[in-house]
Amino acid sequence: MYGRHWIGMVIALAVTALAAAGCAQVEQRQRLTEPVGPVMRTPVGGTIATIMKDRDLPNAFGRADIYGRTIDAGFIRIIYRGRNADGSVLVEQVNVDVQSNASTMTRAPVIYTGTQPAVASSRERGVAYGTSRTVSVASPADQVAMPLPSAAQFSVPKQRSLTLPTGQSVEFISAEAHQLLFRIVDQGM
Repeated sequence: MYGRHWIGMVIALAVTALAAAGCAQVEQRQRLTEPVGPVMRTPVGGTIATIMKDRDLPNAFGRADIYGRTIDAGFIRIIYRGRNADGSVLVEQVNVDVQSNASTMTRAPVIYTGTQPAVASSRERGVAYGTSRTVSVASPADQVAMPLPSAAQFSVPKQRSLTLPTGQSVEFISAEAHQLLFRIVDQGM
């Protein structure tokens, strides 16, 4: 009886170790929300670009969640602030970071097939979110911290572009006192 118990524990540990070894490192990603290519317009105080940040939900071993779930990591917003007399474009970059203790231990997946109704219930209060195949419930055990946003204002010289953290560039077409015409392009265009 005790021999079977130990064999079961050894198998469980081996499966757990293999699952941990198969998971990828936790990565943070950045995604530009504006379209690349078309000419756009924004007023003074308007947004030029927003970059959403997320990172992999870590598992108990500090590796990425095998279901591919992510958590919000904040955003970067580039704002048009006008132009200088020399024609340079004034911009402000606002960086908001979100820190969370969320992990697979605080967010157990609720998986359903397409034939089952997409209903999640819990004795705890939380937030349900997900795709058509997986719904995750954010537990009240998740703790999120948002330090004060950081902001930097700077000018981009006339006839120069601004490189975004995602690798694309903002080309300034016409900087006027009340509005900016610009387009976002991929590197190499």
